[in-house]
Amino acid sequence: MQNPLHMAGREHLNGAPGLSLPIFERLAPPPPPAIVKSRIEALTTGNNVVIDPFGRGGWVARAALDRGRQAVSFETTPLSRLLAEVVLRPPDLRHLDAAFQAIASAPHGQTTLRAALNDLFATQCLSCGRTVVLDDLVWEAPRSAGRHRSPERPTDPAAARRGHAARRHYRCAICRDQLGGPELRQGDADEADRARAAEVEPESRARRLLHDRFPVPPGHDDLVEELLALHTPRQLVSLHAILERIDAELRAPAVEAALRLALLQAIVPATRLATAPGKVARLRITGGHVRLPAAATWRERNPWLAFEEGIRLVRGFVQRLDSGATGVVQARFRDDLRGLAEQPDSVLVRVATPAVISIIAEAAAKQPGALVGLRPRLILGQAPPLPSPERLALGFFGTGWVLGQAAASTLDLEPLLGAPAGAWWGWQAARIEAQLAAIAPLATRDARAVLLLDEGGSAGLVATALGAVGAGHRLAAASLDAPDEGGGGLLELVPPGSHGPDAPRTRANVALPPLPGGAGDPDYVRGRGIFAPPERIDARPYSPEEAAAAVVDIAVDTLQARGEPADEERLLGEILVGLDRGGHLRRFVRDLPAAGTSDRWSGPIETLTALIRDALADPDRRRLEEVAPGTWWLASADDRAAAALPLADRVEWAVFSLLSTGGPITQSALVERIVAMFPGHDQPDEPLILACLESYRGAAATAVRVATDEELNRRSSEQSELLALLVELGHRLGMRVWLGPREQARVLRGKPLGDLLDDHEREGNLTGLARASEVDLEQVACIWYLRGRLTFLFEVDWTAMLGETILRRHARIAPDDQLVRFLVVAPERAELIRAKVARSVLVRRALERDNWHLLKWNHVRAFANLDGPTLEDLEPYLGLDAPIESGRLQMPMFAESPAT
Repeated sequence: MQNPLHMAGREHLNGAPGLSLPIFERLAPPPPPAIVKSRIEALTTGNNVVIDPFGRGGWVARAALDRGRQAVSFETTPLSRLLAEVVLRPPDLRHLDAAFQAIASAPHGQTTLRAALNDLFATQCLSCGRTVVLDDLVWEAPRSAGRHRSPERPTDPAAARRGHAARRHYRCAICRDQLGGPELRQGDADEADRARAAEVEPESRARRLLHDRFPVPPGHDDLVEELLALHTPRQLVSLHAILERIDAELRAPAVEAALRLALLQAIVPATRLATAPGKVARLRITGGHVRLPAAATWRERNPWLAFEEGIRLVRGFVQRLDSGATGVVQARFRDDLRGLAEQPDSVLVRVATPAVISIIAEAAAKQPGALVGLRPRLILGQAPPLPSPERLALGFFGTGWVLGQAAASTLDLEPLLGAPAGAWWGWQAARIEAQLAAIAPLATRDARAVLLLDEGGSAGLVATALGAVGAGHRLAAASLDAPDEGGGGLLELVPPGSHGPDAPRTRANVALPPLPGGAGDPDYVRGRGIFAPPERIDARPYSPEEAAAAVVDIAVDTLQARGEPADEERLLGEILVGLDRGGHLRRFVRDLPAAGTSDRWSGPIETLTALIRDALADPDRRRLEEVAPGTWWLASADDRAAAALPLADRVEWAVFSLLSTGGPITQSALVERIVAMFPGHDQPDEPLILACLESYRGAAATAVRVATDEELNRRSSEQSELLALLVELGHRLGMRVWLGPREQARVLRGKPLGDLLDDHEREGNLTGLARASEVDLEQVACIWYLRGRLTFLFEVDWTAMLGETILRRHARIAPDDQLVRFLVVAPERAELIRAKVARSVLVRRALERDNWHLLKWNHVRAFANLDGPTLEDLEPYLGLDAPIESGRLQMPMFAESPAT
């Protein structure tokens, strides 16, 4: 399992345009916009309230407001609250530009702020000798820097604790020299550069004031000093001067928030963490001390230029907000829930401290009448980001800089001050339990809660599910992405007191009423014994044996419904939902220690995860088998017989049906409709959908208008022609030929195909041709045979649907040394077949075990055109990459594995 310590964010700050600002991609990545949009539209109507319990910058609230809903966003940190200010009411870019220009031109000594700060980083152009401004100064770190646990406070500039100034980077817009012109230049630093770097006193006023912006953890007085020592004295003076101008002026909240975000983007690149152009190492704090990166060099970035870059990043971010899918949003901030009713586009934003959540929940419970029509119908958000060391360190550092001591004091620094904590998933479960329990009184009777996971994989899904169950919620749906898709996931929950998930259905697919103690009652389960009455879920003791048996039953049911093997990530969500509906999860959490600490959950998360994995392993191998590492399938023949058609085949037919009957459609709309058709355990992966779409895409189709050229009547006629050609070829090769009853009834040029067979062949005595019943052999499309010597079985299809043919019908025909099977396929399906074979271990096994050969329609025709064809002449035409297409040799038909 991936260590959460390494999942906090990217190795480098990425300045490329994205959904959020680069530093928040590390601290709290935003949710996928498409999922947020679809959940809001599916689970709410106009004027409903959407609550984000774990806000990461107001993204969910923005999406809700854009769709005519009201919103409440409980932000996870003061920094995400600052981001929400800009996300929910982006500043006018003209006002932001004016504010920046006012800071740049503000008086500072005898000149402007910009000129004064750039003067601290003045140098000489190596080409023309004019005074220019440094972009950065490259320092060679002392040899021992990587071994020291923290940077020492630079009380003595002459000691050069920062190392040795080696190189300088600058731009000269005036120089007419041909070596670079106004582009970035570099050269060796000289004594003047080193002297200017040491001009500012280490114990400056700026340093003392900045120190006061950070709370000093008890017993760790050196931590703040070490954080400030990440900057050089002149960097501290520059950054503090910019911060003073931001604090001094009275501006609109959105403009001020944008300026602070720009400064936040500038602070980290202007530290010793900047080790190379565009590369900023992680900020590490362990045991209450800062640890420097072990790089040989670091760059002293000009803070004013870094602030200008921060302004450009924030400006581009605001432009993307206004031109994005949600359009222009200008929220009206309110102080309480009742204020949401005053005007549309209203939002309540608070930092999610326990006190704030409790106050709002208690107020709503005491005055429900004041909230009629506004009580939240959807709780939607991401699971809280794990408190990894990088997130905690970067959050504390940035909060103290841009928001000050009061905001930084609200952060939990304990993991940074002592030994690194390991119970990350326990922390997440405890946080989810506490916050969902506090918000639950706000929900309506038909409310739903949806939590999105962006990291953690199986452990994250189990932790989130247990935390929700501990808060009294029930699981309505759960899913987990494949590891190569990012390890995210989704849980849909039913808050306590709300209507439960759909009740069990009859064979007529009619929902059963939730009778107390009977079918559909979520609080009751079947009693033990044939005649025992139903039992309340909470009354029955938790049994690991019953839970393990339920895991196997749920996995078998899911695999049967899916029709193909699935890995643990695909099964886990359905298993958790099934365990919750059976009452196992509620009984599991009932006897845990008191709520409120991560210790309550650390052990149980590991215990439940291990129980599920052990149950899937099923040491007796009675119902489940591991067909590939981490991939499970049905071990029992009876269970396999009850399985549905493979998901891949059903998705293929759905894609063809939509394209052939629905008219031209956009590719994104088609993918959305396919995903909606296969929910839950049938959730298809996007590569499969796209492979099916590509296979059936017409020649004139575009990404905007996707259509197909396929026609059932034409394909049926071509299939009949291929069957007739196979009959002719079999006779030319001196063999007897058989056509299945359905194929004999096909009409070609006014005559049934059965007329192509002689009387003896039509009688269909197939006994002894293979180790199978005559009934099973009669279902084969075409057979060539020389009784007692050779039998060739042909299946002809214009689709790539392999399940019914290869995995079902031919599974009842035993392999034999004298038995060869051919799947004759349309050439347009070659790539789709290749994709299906690659994703299905069952298909690969069957192709190898049963001696299958793939043969394209056009190659059958080419073989038939040969003068006097023989069986040996057929071999170069076999396979999706037939040797005839490239001149290669082909494996023999009777080899152990076919060439596919």
